[in-house]
Amino acid sequence: MGLIERRSDRYLLTLCIVLFAVYTAIFASAFADLPLNIPPWHQALLLFSHFVPMFFLELFLCRTVKLGWRVIVPLVPLMLVGFWFLSSAEWHAMAWVLFSLWCVPPLLGCLVAWAVWAICGRRAAPGTKRRNEL
Repeated sequence: MGLIERRSDRYLLTLCIVLFAVYTAIFASAFADLPLNIPPWHQALLLFSHFVPMFFLELFLCRTVKLGWRVIVPLVPLMLVGFWFLSSAEWHAMAWVLFSLWCVPPLLGCLVAWAVWAICGRRAAPGTKRRNEL
């Protein structure tokens, strides 16, 4: 059995990759011109749009892997980059605010994906198991 065996899993992974590429383009376009003159709608996209790729990534992981390491996958890159950012900003209070603004949307994406996974798991017929519990 391959890692991506169902069509819905392929859709989830494709959506995650495509939306991450869109977020990367939005991020790069925001900082392409100096001095920074970012309109409010662009700022909102920068701050909150990475919720969506993380949601699809976590839902894909919920469907395909075991519970043990799935929780760590989204947290490790956030923590590594965040601690590097905080240490380079000399741990100032504004750095903590920016770090929390950067981390909250992906973590909310994970929480929503876990909630969707839990709700969909309860809706399964009695006596059937989810695919990762087989």
